[in-house]
Amino acid sequence: MKNLIALLVSVTLAFVAGEAMLRMFTPFPIGTQSHRSIDAKYGYRLDPTLGDIDEDGFRNLAGAHHGFQVAAVGDSMTYGNNVDSAHAWPAAFAAITGERTYNFGVGSYGIYSYHAIVLDALAAGAKGAIVAVFPGNDFAMVFSACDIMDAHSDFWLAEQERLQLQAPTGQTDGQSQCTKARSVSLKTKLFENVAILSVYHYGIRDRAKSLYAHLFAASDRVLSEYYMFPDGCPSVSRRSVDDAGRMADLSSPEIAAMFADFERFAADWAERGRGRVGLLVLPSKERVIYEHLRRRGQLAIAEPGFIRSVERQMALEAKIREVADRLDLPYRSAVAATADALEEAILAGQRFYPDSDGHPFESGYNAFARTASSLWDEMQAATSEASH
Repeated sequence: MKNLIALLVSVTLAFVAGEAMLRMFTPFPIGTQSHRSIDAKYGYRLDPTLGDIDEDGFRNLAGAHHGFQVAAVGDSMTYGNNVDSAHAWPAAFAAITGERTYNFGVGSYGIYSYHAIVLDALAAGAKGAIVAVFPGNDFAMVFSACDIMDAHSDFWLAEQERLQLQAPTGQTDGQSQCTKARSVSLKTKLFENVAILSVYHYGIRDRAKSLYAHLFAASDRVLSEYYMFPDGCPSVSRRSVDDAGRMADLSSPEIAAMFADFERFAADWAERGRGRVGLLVLPSKERVIYEHLRRRGQLAIAEPGFIRSVERQMALEAKIREVADRLDLPYRSAVAATADALEEAILAGQRFYPDSDGHPFESGYNAFARTASSLWDEMQAATSEASH
């Protein structure tokens, strides 16, 4: 019994010491609400104590906010998950164009955050703003949209009246959607609030599962969790694909209301001056896989649930394009360039996406940056035409 008690005490002390060290010297624990401070206009900003976050709460070098010329506005696809800040698409875009570019990307931002940032960036003197829209979740009442709705800021109360907004006013089931989005299981709460479990969840578990899948035949459980494809094409989580399809479904009253607000935002951006705001559509992992399969004539091998979800995202992309064309907003989609980069990676035997994450590695962000550069050329041409 004494040996058992001594063992329990030793394990407990080791756990406490490990937890303390992780909290002191790493960003763990990582969760949906960690490392953020509430911002009434944007929803939240990131914690400046994180390694590459500036004093304003965004992923830039210190002082980058002063004198920037291009605002790169978006979510985690703009922030640059899975790469360092120098290889996120705003930094790669700056290297291509020579324009001083500020990365306003934060994970889980959506169209409401984008609107507030665009207005602030243009008012601060930026030549233009590139709004990187992610159809997979930018039009869902989750995360930053919920925090904005809860804050009832003077800015959003004024915008609600000025633009006759629908979704953040309580006219839809937004509150219930926010409650649902914030409700998490005890397991998730532990992973998000205990540093040791967070390290396991984000740093060990997925790598171990990936290694097992590569070394051994895929189990029925792995097959049930992922949509699988042949010839080196990456797999993708069924849950993430299904969630994206749901959050891009324009037949949903919530999504339709948010898209109506997006149309109002886009019209307002267009009035700020021709060529000052451009729309860049960034594709989800499954959207890129769909395009890869389509080019190879292999869509028939994909499961109906995969096709259905991606086609919902594609329908939303088409509506965004229609809005851009109607308002004469410069527009580009990064689908083609990203599918090109995926094909090159497959031929070279290189990984383009992590197995259990929808954000690409460096070559994917380079494809985004090249598309953004093409969009910027169009924006500058439109601005030049308007001035003459």
